[in-house]
Amino acid sequence: MGRHCLIATVGHHPDRLIFSIDKEIVEKIIFITEREELPGSEKARETLDYLTDYFTKKTIEVENIKLHFKESTMLVAELIFLIYQQRALGFKKISLNISAGLRYIDIWFYISCCLTNMRIIHGEYKYEGDKEIGIYYNIDFQKIPIKIPTEKQFEILELFFMDCKTIKKILYNQEPFEKLLGIVVNYKSIEELRKEYERRIKKEISRGALYGYFYRLKENSAIRLYSNPENKVETSVEITYLGIAYVLYFLFNKT
Repeated sequence: MGRHCLIATVGHHPDRLIFSIDKEIVEKIIFITEREELPGSEKARETLDYLTDYFTKKTIEVENIKLHFKESTMLVAELIFLIYQQRALGFKKISLNISAGLRYIDIWFYISCCLTNMRIIHGEYKYEGDKEIGIYYNIDFQKIPIKIPTEKQFEILELFFMDCKTIKKILYNQEPFEKLLGIVVNYKSIEELRKEYERRIKKEISRGALYGYFYRLKENSAIRLYSNPENKVETSVEITYLGIAYVLYFLFNKT
């Protein structure tokens, strides 16, 4: 089976997570809270302290990580980055538990699991009135397939990083997500990107072929195209947070 790392969102009710996590055999728990100060943040911190103390006493490794909740697609990229960091540490089994998180955060966690094919669970609780008093089991949510860019399209996405070997180095060295953002490259024009692509693949590519890749990547919300304010003709190109998530997926899953 391999070592099991469970990633869980923290809400305001510690018992929900305790009931659910106690149904699992885990070696490590990562509790996720918001980096920004949001309504209810203070209560979530109290819950986090309680959960950390509870599971530490059970000799389970506990880590607390703050993610950006306000920018949803950034949350997806950060979460996928975190998942693959745990893979790099040797955890063969990684699950996401959404038994206690905010509903809109759970949606983005679900999308992340669909992209990475990670297990996502929620407790099926026993109730007395409107209060949880126990749990029957954890429900495994069925994931829907997400259209992943083709290998050729990944070649384009890789152009937005200085060096993909550095991405893996950042992951294996357990460096922060901001370090990954620090090696992102954006382009002032499509022509500038085309020249870089030709340099890397060591052959010419037509502008039309490049636009074909761009169209499909834009459909996948992996890149953004902007009109250059100086000449109103050329287009600058940036990778999105979802594009970053696709690159992480590709690097950890390509054979």
